[in-house]
Amino acid sequence: MAVTVQHSAPFKGIALLVVSALFMGINNAILKLLTEGYPAGEIMFMRGVAILPVIGVFAYFSGGWSALRIYSWRGHSMRAVTMGFSAYFFILSVQFLPLATAVALSFATPLFVTAMAGPLLGEPVGWRRWSAVAVGFLGIVVITRPGTAVFQAAALFPLISALASAGRDVITRKMTAGESSVAIMATANLALMLFGLCTLPFGWEVPDSRALWLVAVSGPIVACGHYTMIEAFRYAEAAVAAPFRYSAILWAGLLGFFIWSDVPDGWDIAGTCIIIASGLYILHREYVRRRNGQAPDSP
Repeated sequence: MAVTVQHSAPFKGIALLVVSALFMGINNAILKLLTEGYPAGEIMFMRGVAILPVIGVFAYFSGGWSALRIYSWRGHSMRAVTMGFSAYFFILSVQFLPLATAVALSFATPLFVTAMAGPLLGEPVGWRRWSAVAVGFLGIVVITRPGTAVFQAAALFPLISALASAGRDVITRKMTAGESSVAIMATANLALMLFGLCTLPFGWEVPDSRALWLVAVSGPIVACGHYTMIEAFRYAEAAVAAPFRYSAILWAGLLGFFIWSDVPDGWDIAGTCIIIASGLYILHREYVRRRNGQAPDSP
């Protein structure tokens, strides 16, 4: 049965996207809790195992084994590599940085995607969006403050993760025309498990009951996050709902405060606001381009 797309309930779509951001924020908090006793690679492997049954359910309702058919092994392999680096360095970032800071810096992904769109996808990127990218990187500088006593080398981890995520998104754009979403999810998850398994010689810890419980809970939470995100764009246009993705930073700040008593300083807040503003402007220019069928930065 075909699923129709309706954009007749924008407030419902916005609410669903905010809920999606909450689910993903809880998942990130679980990752940070797990890093208190386990290495990043082991966490990747355990989460991959927990997510496998969820992917099986998605495949069942999407046509069974045919939904897992792969047509471009090269595309899946390239995406798997970027996914591995993205997940690994994001886990490291939540291990060493406050949750809100790690999430804020991870929102550099749209900046990297815009920068990559021209050379890799042949998409025109005009001076307005390039200016927004430059402003966004200024926000990153404000948060990390390189060259000062407060700079942490760990601030590079979410930026590496964001860069890898941008590569993943660019590759995904090319793949979605011929590959099913379930197949893309399945190969990415298997790759993350393999990536994590490769770290076994560097020392894993036997998980206790608390860790197993957290990992078991994270699978359904991630699934709920993705599902509510998909539903959000069914009820609201992307240009209307997408800005509310940034509510993830608010959820991360609240979770970080209540669990670890982390309080962002003025520099962190200012830099986060700059990154959000640049990301929203890039989204606005993309919406204008699609609506008018013109180059992104034409008058």
